[in-house]
Amino acid sequence: MDSESEQFRWRNLLEWLEGHGMDVSPSALLVERRQVQGTEYFGLFAKKTLSPKTVLFTVPKSALLNIRTLSPHYNAVELSASQLISLHLLIHRPLEGQESLDPLMGPYISTLPRDFDYHPLSWMVKKNESFVKLLPPSVIRALHDISSKFNGDLAAICSFVREHPATLRATAKPPGDFVPDNEELVLDYLWAWLNVNTRCIYYQVKNYTADPDNITLCPILDFANHTSNLPCMNPPSASNGSLRRDFSLLSPSDTCINANSELYLKYGAHCNRVLFVEYGFVLTADSIPKNQQVLEVNIDDIVEGLIEEKGEAGAWMKEVLESENYWGDWTMHSTSESAFPSYRLITALRLFALVLSTPSSFLSEETLRPWKDVILGRQEDLSEDQEIAWRNVLRRICVVIVERASRALDSIDKGHESIVTLWDEERYVAERILDLIENGEVF
Repeated sequence: MDSESEQFRWRNLLEWLEGHGMDVSPSALLVERRQVQGTEYFGLFAKKTLSPKTVLFTVPKSALLNIRTLSPHYNAVELSASQLISLHLLIHRPLEGQESLDPLMGPYISTLPRDFDYHPLSWMVKKNESFVKLLPPSVIRALHDISSKFNGDLAAICSFVREHPATLRATAKPPGDFVPDNEELVLDYLWAWLNVNTRCIYYQVKNYTADPDNITLCPILDFANHTSNLPCMNPPSASNGSLRRDFSLLSPSDTCINANSELYLKYGAHCNRVLFVEYGFVLTADSIPKNQQVLEVNIDDIVEGLIEEKGEAGAWMKEVLESENYWGDWTMHSTSESAFPSYRLITALRLFALVLSTPSSFLSEETLRPWKDVILGRQEDLSEDQEIAWRNVLRRICVVIVERASRALDSIDKGHESIVTLWDEERYVAERILDLIENGEVF
């Protein structure tokens, strides 16, 4: 429900943006924030019919929340952009039911989401193991990676604040509170960190275009929801003169948009595992046309287990794969046209099959020659027996995935829609590849 307080925050935001020089008149601000029907969240909607590549709004650079606008207020060269922005949000987090008191960005900060209880990182940080243990192993691994990044950033800002206590002059928090095991601080920083990591977009503030500090939070824009298949909004194409300019957003480039239609962003070509651990949602099968579905399953846990079971031979395989940059990130994919293991996975399984056919005492550089000839393009594949062997290993892997996904789906409450989708996707991809193997597909 769009409460009075939310409406007040929207109006206050527009007034604040106007104070920064933004044109918020009906002819210049062609979108508005509305609640998405049937949900509790908001989206951006077109106020009128829009032609392709129409400028929807332009936010002055002074109203963007990034390392450039914050640096004059912090002596924080040791912090990354993500760390600095999240520290600023932490310091100026609004109290429950109130507005942010930040004199710099308060009206904008007040419009940001107030909690992220739905996000899996919140489950992990708050030790809600009952939810975490329901996830597929690949998702838990990815979530641990996100958690490690969060903890690293938390440690960095704690160290910075203790060394620069004047940073806290705008808050009642004492520097002594900034320790990673302070539960209240951790939860406040979780809110700040998730706002940054779910809402920042690319915006060039550094001369080097690939600098990781080229990110910003942008008012109005962050009400836009993600799509993987619908026409989406775009910033103007980057150019030599785009560094640190005002931020404009354009309507989709290849279609007209009807009045009152929702306008979307594309967060990136991410699979559901990544969308879930980074943004807290998944795309269900019925939300994407079948001819546009692209699914991915990571099976690092299973392949690592197979290799570790081989003892010394497994340790040798791991060393080889690491030295050739083929260790980990083993995936299987499904599109509307086909399903297939990734080349990284095929390469690892080929080595596995080669080692299985070679006594441990004979493992050597000479053993690797046919495998290296394949990865270097000197020959297409291994011997016929070894090619059959790695596909048999892939078959066993698919059976394991189908069986464990089926067990999980039988035990999970269907109300956990995102978790069900993740497991269902794993089973579906494995079943498709299993069918192809049974029908003689050689990949």
